[in-house]
Amino acid sequence: MNENQHRVQHVDVAVVGGGAAGLSAGLVLARSLRSVVVIDAGEQRNLPAGHVHNFLTSEGWTPGEIVATGRAEVESYGGEVIVGRVVEAVAQEGDHPSFVLGLDDGRSVHARRVVIAAGATDRLPDVPGLAERWGRDVLHCPYCHGWEVRGRRIGVLATSPNALHQVGLFRQLSEHVTLVAGDVELDHHALMNLRVRGVDVVRETAAEVLVTDDRLSGVRLRGGEVLELDALVVAPFFEARADVATQLGLAVKELEMGGSVVGTMLEADAMGLSPVPGVYVAGNASDLGATVIGSAAAGMKAGALANAQLVEEDSALALVRWAAEMREPKAWDERYGAAEDAWSGRVNPQLPAVAGTLTPGTALDLGSGEGADVIWLAQNGWQATGMDFSQAGLDRSAAHAAEAGVTERTQWLLGDVRTWRPSEVRWDLVVGHYVHLPLVQTRGIIEQVADAVAPGGTLLLVWHHPGDADPGHRRDDMFTAEEVADVLDPGRWDVSTSAEVRTGTGMGHHVEVRDTVLRATRR
Repeated sequence: MNENQHRVQHVDVAVVGGGAAGLSAGLVLARSLRSVVVIDAGEQRNLPAGHVHNFLTSEGWTPGEIVATGRAEVESYGGEVIVGRVVEAVAQEGDHPSFVLGLDDGRSVHARRVVIAAGATDRLPDVPGLAERWGRDVLHCPYCHGWEVRGRRIGVLATSPNALHQVGLFRQLSEHVTLVAGDVELDHHALMNLRVRGVDVVRETAAEVLVTDDRLSGVRLRGGEVLELDALVVAPFFEARADVATQLGLAVKELEMGGSVVGTMLEADAMGLSPVPGVYVAGNASDLGATVIGSAAAGMKAGALANAQLVEEDSALALVRWAAEMREPKAWDERYGAAEDAWSGRVNPQLPAVAGTLTPGTALDLGSGEGADVIWLAQNGWQATGMDFSQAGLDRSAAHAAEAGVTERTQWLLGDVRTWRPSEVRWDLVVGHYVHLPLVQTRGIIEQVADAVAPGGTLLLVWHHPGDADPGHRRDDMFTAEEVADVLDPGRWDVSTSAEVRTGTGMGHHVEVRDTVLRATRR
């Protein structure tokens, strides 16, 4: 059995393709302390070429040297390079992007993000001898190979009218350029431009590429004539390697130039972001004309974007974990057990706005914290009970009540609003401030605590308004009072809801914030 057959690896990012784009993405991610694997099938588009040019600081390196150096750099920062092929790719369902890549050796990689940097293939014209010389003296890009054939005899094999563009670029490098036009139609304007630049035009098609002493020596035409050349330029059909991308839901689109379809590519924006959440594309897979240095730059941008979006996701997940922890007594016992008070000690403003209009009686404060609201009630004639699930909070509240001289008018009850059930005792006022729990759970809690309100009594519940929440972090525990008001039977309750503006303190300065308020009177 293959030792990798059941191996499962979990990473932040999987990069499909180990050329300049993929390794550059892997490098920036590894340097950002992301767990990253670069999966490389060893099919870099430029491998047939002898050297890479116009790559600042790496001028003249071989493609193999760039790959080997790039792999070493990725690995030096903790990234991993896997030599293998992705044979299956699945986008998993969930609140956040997640992917499973199956490799040809049986292992699988589970990734939060995927960078597609698989490059493209060059589909060449079916001319005997041509493919064998590709990247050596059968060329395409003047910026990759042009200087090496400067001043030489260059033939341009037309596959579409776009060959005129190549003719112009290589004419800049040599006075000895011949267009092998074949069946491609050329209008009077095109022929005039060729003539004034001294470009010869051959109307026949190429039948064979000729080689002498391992060097291209010419092209045999269909009519038998031999056109002596030192290099042959041809525009292949560029085809993005899209098998993994399409399995993840990306679409392949055609690239049109000058009225002709010259290739296929994957859609992505300038930063590499694709229409599929969590999937990025870099290099020739989305930019068919990118050189090696351009592909490396694109990989760096895609990797940086992946890291930035993971940072946002990590923050959202941390907020969820924090919210879950803050819904348990342990976190509040630790907070209220600290030397300093957690809260200001001031009464929440919605309480006096409502309770100040009522005749004092008995009151219950749900989630009483450090007791500020209970103490205010007691100071204003109420017999007040504070309930909280933190014993440390209740102990501090009792101490504050003693300091305020209202011990005889206050009492403290250990209880969790999520599980507490009212006994036969009823209160004239039941209040709860900023007890944020998921909407469905809150609706159930309202049903329970409503039973604690005496006939003719008041229920006052206040939450932070969802409109003030960070739009980048979706929360399930923020909602408006209108979304829960229907829990109370209109036959038994007079219900009103409102949004109230108050001044809060945040980030060292005063800000206006909103409360969403539910007030109900029991008939």
